[in-house]
Amino acid sequence: MKALWLAVVLAITATLAHADEMVDLVSQYRRAHGLSAVKIDPQLTAIAEKQAKAMAASGVMDHSVAGSFSSRVAGAHSGVAAENIAAGLKTWPDTLRAWKNSSGHNANLLLAKADSVGFAVARNENTRYKTYWAMVIADKSPRKKPGGKVAAKGEPRRSYASAEVSEPSENPLNALKSLVCKYLC
Repeated sequence: MKALWLAVVLAITATLAHADEMVDLVSQYRRAHGLSAVKIDPQLTAIAEKQAKAMAASGVMDHSVAGSFSSRVAGAHSGVAAENIAAGLKTWPDTLRAWKNSSGHNANLLLAKADSVGFAVARNENTRYKTYWAMVIADKSPRKKPGGKVAAKGEPRRSYASAEVSEPSENPLNALKSLVCKYLC
C-alpha cells in the first residue's frame, strides 16, 4: 500500500514539475512578443486533460473527440479561449516548437488577452501516435461591463477560439440563432 501511495505522489510531483516547465516556456515566448505571462488554471487543465485522454483512448487527433470545444470550455468562465492539440511528439519542447511553427497554433499561443492556461499529455502505446498533447489558453480575468463594473458571477461571457478551433464558446442556442441570422436576417 505504501508503494502505491509513493507512486501516486511521484506521478503528481512529476506532473506538477512538467506543468511548471510548460507554463514557463509559454510565458517566456509570450513575453518575447510583448505579451503578458500566463498562469496555470485548474479548470483549463481539466479541459485539456479531458481532450488529451479522449484522443489517446480513441487514437484520433481531433478537436472534437471529447466534445465540441465550446461545450468543453463553457463552464470555465473565460473570455477569449483557444485550444492547441498535437499527437506523436514525444516531448513538451518538441510540441511547443511545432505549435510555434504553425500559424494557427502560434496565434493561440500569442492570444493577446490570455492570462491562464492548462496543459495535458496522455499516452496510449496501442495507437499510431502514442502521445497526445492538449493546451487550452484563455482570458479568465474578471470581465468589465461598460462603465468599468465587473460582471456578476454566472453572467454569460462570450468566448471564441481561433480558426484552429473555430467554434464560438457560448450557449449552443445562441450560436444556432447567430448562424441562422447570419444567413436569413
